[in-house]
Amino acid sequence: MFSQMHKVEKIAYPLIALYVLAGMIIAMISPEYFSKVFAKEDGPVEWLTVLALVLSFIMCTHRVITLRKSKNMTFLAVWAFLALLCFFAAGEEVSWGQRIFNIESSEFFKQNNAQQETNLHNMVVEGKKINKIIFSMVLGLALLTYLLVFTTLYRRSEKFRQLCDYMGVPIAQWHQVIAWFAVAIIVEVVIKHVSRSSELFESAAAFVFLINITYPFNSELFKSHD
Repeated sequence: MFSQMHKVEKIAYPLIALYVLAGMIIAMISPEYFSKVFAKEDGPVEWLTVLALVLSFIMCTHRVITLRKSKNMTFLAVWAFLALLCFFAAGEEVSWGQRIFNIESSEFFKQNNAQQETNLHNMVVEGKKINKIIFSMVLGLALLTYLLVFTTLYRRSEKFRQLCDYMGVPIAQWHQVIAWFAVAIIVEVVIKHVSRSSELFESAAAFVFLINITYPFNSELFKSHD
């Protein structure tokens, strides 16, 4: 499995592992420091998350631009959607620059946002945060389907493979699937009790996602032949 990895992955995985393990150790030794310094709003963990999302946005946009003449509209639309998703996630992570530029929230967000900030993932509907309903449950289920169902069916079903290739779906390598679950187990199980531990999961997962879309199992599909 190690021999199948791209040389960039061989460097990236140890760095992600060190990052997650460092976060786990900090959280176990000093939960307060983890929550109030390491994983705080606009702290190092959050900005690393933004970095990974911005790099993912650049990668997705690059795919749309370089493959626009050789791929169908559905293929390009999938990657355009991924680009917009990464851009949206990065913007949400920093509340669209609100804290950076010291912009005051409108009355609507003050009344309906758990942190009184201009973003959607902290909105509260009937006493429940959208973040838990959509960004955790729905995206979590979609991610599990992608990692387990898509990854398996692509290798076993010719028709499913053809459909994914037509749509330009980047299929995960098995070592990428393992990386996803390793991050989830360490953060969401070992230090789940520590406040803001989910920030570390989001950050590490964002980097795994970047690796996933940059070096997918069907990477030949995304090479420009111009």
